Amino acid sequence: MASKLRDYLSPTDLGLALLAIMSVAVLFVPKQWITRQYQLPLSEVNTALFSDSVIGGNSQATAVEGSDHAWHCSLRSGFADPFCSYQIDLIGSEGKGLDLSVYESMTINLKYEGNANNVRLYLRNRHPQYYKVGDLTTTKYNGAELDVESLNRGAFTFKLKDFSVADWWITAKSIPMPLSHPDFNDVLFVEIQTGSDVSSGEHQFKLDSISWSGPVISQATLYRVLLITWIFAIVLVLLIRIINLKITLQRNARYQAELQKINGLLNVKNRKFEELAKTDGLTGVANRLGVREALYRSLTEWRDSRTPLSLIMVDIDHFKEINDKHGHDMGDKVLQVVADTFSHSVRQTDLVARWGGEEFIVICPNTELLQAQSVAENLRGRLANTLIGGAVHVTASFGVASLSDNNLDQLFKQADDALYRAKASGRNRVMLAETLAPPKLVSG
Repeated sequence: MASKLRDYLSPTDLGLALLAIMSVAVLFVPKQWITRQYQLPLSEVNTALFSDSVIGGNSQATAVEGSDHAWHCSLRSGFADPFCSYQIDLIGSEGKGLDLSVYESMTINLKYEGNANNVRLYLRNRHPQYYKVGDLTTTKYNGAELDVESLNRGAFTFKLKDFSVADWWITAKSIPMPLSHPDFNDVLFVEIQTGSDVSSGEHQFKLDSISWSGPVISQATLYRVLLITWIFAIVLVLLIRIINLKITLQRNARYQAELQKINGLLNVKNRKFEELAKTDGLTGVANRLGVREALYRSLTEWRDSRTPLSLIMVDIDHFKEINDKHGHDMGDKVLQVVADTFSHSVRQTDLVARWGGEEFIVICPNTELLQAQSVAENLRGRLANTLIGGAVHVTASFGVASLSDNNLDQLFKQADDALYRAKASGRNRVMLAETLAPPKLVSG
């Protein structure tokens, strides 16, 4: 099934399909899977109890013996707004509070006994824009009034957006309007107080737990990420398709241009010659037309990845004398033996072709100059040790060149020049193109 999909869909199509599946999965993933939560370790925090008695009132706050995080408040008249407060210190070892801005809701498990309808909760935040070092009253009082009936039913969860900054604090500290909104980036204290509608009497509190929770990534941010991802994917797909189209057009243009060059080089000018057989009728090796595709393929590999290409040009020594002395039948026999010897001596990747008359070429794909020299030396040695018709010893001269730029004409010219020097130096030897490497003479 997967292989069939790959046959019908491109990697780009598969990528878009995968992105669509992931987008749907992200939108419908259960909320609890992408929710972060922080449970306040009550057993590790420092706490403090105080009442309006610290500012001249008569109320008293005392801890309940034998019970953790439980306290008793006796509210007494004699102060305009009597209160008791239980303060939890959130300041860590590095002097920083808790960053609660990454959370969305708060859950508190608090039991209350008394005549109040509400319990006040503060999250006191520090920020350089309003906090003065050493004056804890300049921490922002983010407050919420919690319904006692809801608290006594069990763990009570509410949104952080339900908090508001205490009016008395804004007035007392002359806070400008831009700073009068809740902040939760550096909360130093959680403070639980008697509510605003409380009256004199006895009040009992028992705190069991406090926690905060919120999505790892907000819904708005998630939608923005998906939108940006899709925009990026669409733009990327368009770019890939434009680039692929451009590459295809360039390859087609290069293919046509190279075919024209090779056709010109091989004198293949019209349909009549294109329909000729690609095999030399006398020797059975490739003819000029037969090497066209090999040359184009090798040139393309050189251009795309610099895969080396070498060319060996061969000329049979004293071939005219052999014809004159032994006849044309012997000359044909010599050409056949030379072609057969070369065909059985080259590597599988090499291509032997008759270039015309007594000339042969060997195309050596993925072959450096010195490797091609070894191929030529092997051919020269095998041919020199061959006795034809029981009477004729044949040798040949070899010119070797390697492609150095995107120019087949230059490659053939360098090989032909090297062949000329081999013949001029006494024949039966291998010479390298002068522009590529110093000549190396080998005598039989």
